Amino acid sequence: MARPQKQRCICSVPRAAGFCPEGCEASGSINLTYDEYEVIRLLDYMQMTQEQCAKRMQISRPTVTRIYDEARRKIADMLSNGRMLTIGGGDVFVCPSLRPECAGEDHCCHRNRELLRGVKEKAV
Repeated sequence: MARPQKQRCICSVPRAAGFCPEGCEASGSINLTYDEYEVIRLLDYMQMTQEQCAKRMQISRPTVTRIYDEARRKIADMLSNGRMLTIGGGDVFVCPSLRPECAGEDHCCHRNRELLRGVKEKAV
């Protein structure tokens, strides 16, 4: 019997829900799950190591490698074959509170909530 999949911790859901090819008709679609998006964001955009990414998402480093390989395969398929990309789904949870390692990070949902709260308080 297979071990149940562990939920993956993500900082926030992406701002964009998908992307479409320009200049041609989309030949199908590819879905990138939230955990695949988060691994791509942490490794490629934030330039973290796989170990740092695993710690942030509360999963093992080999799991990060598997997720990363699948996400890259999907993105390559989307780019090579002119497919539409959707982002959503997966067994994830958004981190429950602001963590020290998220301080100053643009994509942290808790930081964004604090900024919105500050804007609302100033408006009152």
